[in-house]
Amino acid sequence: MNHINKFGFALFLLLPVLLFGQFTLTLIEKKIEHDHPIPNISADSLLQQLQSSGADFLLLDTRKPDEFNQSHLQNAVRVDPDISEKKFWAQFGELARNKELVFYCSVGKRSSIIAEKLLHSEFADSVSQIYNLRGGIFRWFNSGFTVVNDSGATDSVHPFDRYWGQLLEKRD
Repeated sequence: MNHINKFGFALFLLLPVLLFGQFTLTLIEKKIEHDHPIPNISADSLLQQLQSSGADFLLLDTRKPDEFNQSHLQNAVRVDPDISEKKFWAQFGELARNKELVFYCSVGKRSSIIAEKLLHSEFADSVSQIYNLRGGIFRWFNSGFTVVNDSGATDSVHPFDRYWGQLLEKRD
């Protein structure tokens, strides 16, 4: 095989992993962290801290209503992803006071935008910390952690669209 054929073959083997595998979610996480240099919290770390007695978190889901209604993290509050800083603090300021805020969406892009905006706002010092959930609800779900809807625990997460939905792992 010449160099071009070897490269083409390697690309052929790697393409499905790059497009559809867990590796892709990791790449997306890294890209988001590069584009939005804010504190991130991993799904494992968040779960561990939520289960500890001293945890005082406010989970904020920045997805659309249909995404949130299909499933979300337990006790999460939905926030319009296009909310202004002023409106956010007016609506959630008291609820958020002195808490650690964790924003999430499907993979972390929409939530990182709002978290970054609020992190640099004049009211940011009224909360303990502002985080973006690395990998969003997709990483949470793929880690085997519970998501809920109005009926309780569910094995369903809104895929956002056909492409992004391929990042979700099926549960048995």
